[in-house]
Amino acid sequence: MRQTRMQRPASAAETGSPPPGKPTASSRGRRSRPRTVGVSTAGWSLVGTHDLIELCRLVHQTVAREMDATIFFLATYDETSRTVQVVWQVENGEELSGGSFPLGNGLTSQVISSGEPRLIRNWSVEGPRVQVQYASPAGPSLPESAVAVPLKLAGNTIGLMCVESYRQNAYSYSNLHALEVLADEAAIVMAGLNYSERLGAQVGRRVSELEAILANMADALLIIDSRGCLVRLNRAARDLLCLDESTIVLGQPFEEKQWDNWPPEGRAAAEGLRPVVERLQQTQEPQEVEVELPGVRRVLSFRATPLHDVDGAFTGGVIVFRDVTGERDVERLKDDMFSMASHDLKTPATVIKVQAQRLKRRFNTGSAEQDDVEEGLTMIADQADRLSKLLNLLLDLSRIESGRLSLDRTPTDLRGMLISMARALQSTTDSHLIEVDAPMGVIGLWDARRLEEVIQNLLINAVKYSPMGGGIHVRLRTEGQTAIVTVRDSGVGLASDEAPHVFERFFRGREIRRFEGAGLGLYICQAIIAAHGGRIWAQSKGPGTGSTFTFCLPLAE
Repeated sequence: MRQTRMQRPASAAETGSPPPGKPTASSRGRRSRPRTVGVSTAGWSLVGTHDLIELCRLVHQTVAREMDATIFFLATYDETSRTVQVVWQVENGEELSGGSFPLGNGLTSQVISSGEPRLIRNWSVEGPRVQVQYASPAGPSLPESAVAVPLKLAGNTIGLMCVESYRQNAYSYSNLHALEVLADEAAIVMAGLNYSERLGAQVGRRVSELEAILANMADALLIIDSRGCLVRLNRAARDLLCLDESTIVLGQPFEEKQWDNWPPEGRAAAEGLRPVVERLQQTQEPQEVEVELPGVRRVLSFRATPLHDVDGAFTGGVIVFRDVTGERDVERLKDDMFSMASHDLKTPATVIKVQAQRLKRRFNTGSAEQDDVEEGLTMIADQADRLSKLLNLLLDLSRIESGRLSLDRTPTDLRGMLISMARALQSTTDSHLIEVDAPMGVIGLWDARRLEEVIQNLLINAVKYSPMGGGIHVRLRTEGQTAIVTVRDSGVGLASDEAPHVFERFFRGREIRRFEGAGLGLYICQAIIAAHGGRIWAQSKGPGTGSTFTFCLPLAE
């Protein structure tokens, strides 16, 4: 927010500011307000009002005689549900649809929360960010100045009255005082109308309970009118549609121009919502649809129900929607796991069974020879190891997905671990040369068994995906309080569009699909490193150029 140097105060007559020695808008008591003749006598004409909308019109007429009332609205506030209900509003002489929204951080919400009035002379300098906006097509997008005062009854804020202008410096403190006087009288008249009490204590309580449920429900909720205009939304809907508090225009058709400046996820959600609104208007029938949003890997489930008046005429609809991405991910995970179980687990089990049956026949016929038996038993042992590794992968996957991946942290010598594991793998290959460059004394509180799993996976991948042999370089270095390990090979490499995805569950690059693997190793490695507070990434210049995998770990908690 820009700061402005304060100049010598002008006189109260020039600016409408409080004279020296008088309280300001934020500090004075209500008894210190000046009462202008035009406004103070308005209360007598309000007393005979029998309808809330009629009251709003009379208040607007009175305000318009005193100040710029290009935009005027009156709202009520329900403390139980923390919901603001715009009862009546007008802009440039045109009455607009009302609506409701959860209490937030905009001007209306600030005045209601604090119970203090607010004068804004230059919105771009001193005004809060707009969260929920009401506007007519004829008006500019945002006001330039405003006065907002709370409606209070017995010390409790029951609503708000606000005037706004598209001109800067349209209002003064005398306007604020006048609006406060009128707000006090309007609040008394509203109480006399028994606006909530006339419903009956029991019905009023049920309404408040329903408001609280709608405001706090986990699912996002929108209400549209017969024209497709958005008239109400709850907190979950606001959070899902405008994650950075972008403006939502109530009382206007839900169209693309509304969400042009929204964040990508908000725009994607709005694009998914638009056909639901259009179809509800066209068919006026219940519908349930699931939409996978493009570009953001997100799935939303929409349920739309039409609303009708007592004569059966369509008056709008209620749309409830929620993010089901997690549920669909779990379903896909189950499908992937079943697919893996039916293929990768079945293969070693089949080999074990076939070899066991073959050896049994040889023994039964007395034709078993030592070399043949040793070969069969070795094959059974190898496939049993493979089966065990696959089962461990699935167990780790289950722990990760359920958030139960625990760590047993102990002082761990990272250099010693790298050298030991490189030597063990070097003994299994003659076509690869594994080199380790690591300084001494790199010790941290890590889970040694889990880190061995990560390093083993990276080294085995480097060997597996370098079928022509070559060098594998392992380097350990430190930067500040961070240990960094790099494993570089000269193998098949990765395409430029594959490197960001290699740590995704079941992902396998085009060049490595011909090699055996479940597509879970790197996903689990990433989860282990993340659990330690570190990160892991992959780099490659393209197919045939090798790959470099790097992970970093904090040396101290």
